[in-house]
Amino acid sequence: MSTKDLKNELKTIANEIRTKKINLKECQREHGGFDGGFYHDIEMLKYEFRHKHIAYCQLRGKKYEQIENHCHKDHRPNFDYIKEIMDGHREITEDVRLSA
Repeated sequence: MSTKDLKNELKTIANEIRTKKINLKECQREHGGFDGGFYHDIEMLKYEFRHKHIAYCQLRGKKYEQIENHCHKDHRPNFDYIKEIMDGHREITEDVRLSA
């Protein structure tokens, strides 16, 4: 996968989050506060988006401090997961650079 593929994944996840938020609000209106599992889905998507966004930015040369300079120490991301994402995308990026 290339960084372009990662960017497209981020766009897809962002659209899913928007859709699920709309569905959550409709469900809460219709069922008096019941979330129908949408809240959990949104939180999982936000977690995935955050980590893929950090990986995408770092693959493009930014440092973590430039990406999330406001992050409290108790809310640090899972750096192992970010490294895993980057490793999956870095291999393709390096292969393309070597063949060019």
